[in-house]
Amino acid sequence: MMDEKLKNLVLKSGNNLHMEVVLLLKSLGWNVELSTYYHDDISDKPREIDIVASRDCPVGVPGRGQTNFKIFLFIECKYFKEGVAFRMYDNQEKESRSAIITNGFSANILRDSGFAEKHHYVCASTVGKLYDSKENDEVFKSLTGAVKSLAFFKESRNEKGIFYPIVVYDGVPGLYEITNNDFSKLDSAPLTENIVFHLNYSYRSAVTSRLSNQSFCVDFVRKSELGKFLTMVKGQEINEIEKFAQFLLMKGRQL
Repeated sequence: MMDEKLKNLVLKSGNNLHMEVVLLLKSLGWNVELSTYYHDDISDKPREIDIVASRDCPVGVPGRGQTNFKIFLFIECKYFKEGVAFRMYDNQEKESRSAIITNGFSANILRDSGFAEKHHYVCASTVGKLYDSKENDEVFKSLTGAVKSLAFFKESRNEKGIFYPIVVYDGVPGLYEITNNDFSKLDSAPLTENIVFHLNYSYRSAVTSRLSNQSFCVDFVRKSELGKFLTMVKGQEINEIEKFAQFLLMKGRQL
């Protein structure tokens, strides 16, 4: 029989949220890698990302061949015990477009397809820039963990695809929004389940050791909304790349 202390530890473990997200992703047809390690350039030590999920997107035109790319999700799972308030500011299209991370395409999908215009980073009216919580360190670790693992993976594996850093959270009913630093309505601050957070992040390349600066957007998505979120990404954004890929194939070109 399992020891009571160990049983309580298992029942309260943060790994429970982790595995719930894994099972959900697998049920939706995603390939899931658990406990994948990346190199943390600040500590110079290996770190673990909770989940790397991927999905193949084959596109074919009869008589014209086929092309393929992947969608990658870099997910940190976080069970918040305290509320989190995000300071929301007007979205800047130039910043948001530069935060769309792609790799390995021969065609310029950001310029020539409708992908960027339909991307939820660009379509969001406001984005988070700062946050307040008793769990500030946990918020920081989760969003930087997703970003660092993406940057390391993109360089080390060099696969053709679209990359999304995501924090899937639970434990609280939503995230508070404070818009343009307006404190007059804190008592009625709206709760939202999903937020796009923007940051500029400097990191040292694990491949070249050069210092790079990149604009990133990180999605904070409530666990119960993850399925809807991924459906939105596929229908609103990825479909634009698939249509563009078909157009290129008709012209005898590849993505």
